[in-house]
Amino acid sequence: MRLAVNYSRALAELVAAGQVVVDLLKCPAWPALVVEARRSGPVYIHFPLVIGQGTGQVVNSETGQPADWAGIERLLAETATPFVNLHFRPPPVAEPSGAVEEWLVANGLRDLAGVVARFGAERVIVENLPGRNLPRAVAGAVPEALSRLLRETGCGLLLDLSHARLAAMHLGEPVQDYLARLPVERLRELHLTGIQHLGTEAAAALRQAGVEEATVQRWTRQPMDHLPLTETDWAFVLWALAWIRAGAWSRPSIVALEYGGVGALWETLTDRAVLATQVPRLRADLQRALGASG
Repeated sequence: MRLAVNYSRALAELVAAGQVVVDLLKCPAWPALVVEARRSGPVYIHFPLVIGQGTGQVVNSETGQPADWAGIERLLAETATPFVNLHFRPPPVAEPSGAVEEWLVANGLRDLAGVVARFGAERVIVENLPGRNLPRAVAGAVPEALSRLLRETGCGLLLDLSHARLAAMHLGEPVQDYLARLPVERLRELHLTGIQHLGTEAAAALRQAGVEEATVQRWTRQPMDHLPLTETDWAFVLWALAWIRAGAWSRPSIVALEYGGVGALWETLTDRAVLATQVPRLRADLQRALGASG
């Protein structure tokens, strides 16, 4: 099991100074940034690829265009990234045609078929999303649909714990119940973040950095992930690690702390002191809970 952390220049400085140790730097699929990040250590790519629309295509959420498979294969080879990650994002329709779960599964299978044929199911992982923009009927059917998708295709699960917590909030159900409906026996990668509301000080800093007001307003109105872990978040992380240790969930090959990043929004919210404290703490927790190496 390897510990990954979102690439940021603050993290690169800490790695260079020997203040933190990471196994992998998690990086977006931006070739110039990948070159920069690789100066600090081994990199793996997190792709902005979306399935669930039912078009038979995988879409790049950053461009709105079909996936550039040649570019993706080049980045995979350059970085030895083990997985092609996809995000299961159904369209925000009011009412799908037919039974909701069947509709979600049919769409997902249609979109997954070409990816599995190209890379093999063992290299494909699918991430759960918060579903906050989905009707409750659709969001509520996602866990079972995702379970069927992965079991029928043989693909793995990229479990984002914060996304599961936010989805459970949206549905008004205990997060433990929501997670029990996900295919945790197919877990291959685990993402961890803190969930908070942006305070007035952070909102002011984002405005000063030139972040769009609509973005600032969005994250002051609703809980935001990709923030430092609070003690409540740490307790939940330890709870999840206990399930892995007990064998109820599969042991992931990568555990990623998704704090920090690049660009005006994430650079403003990235605190070097937080990384200096939380990265070693997470490594120690992984070692105690799972005997993770490194």
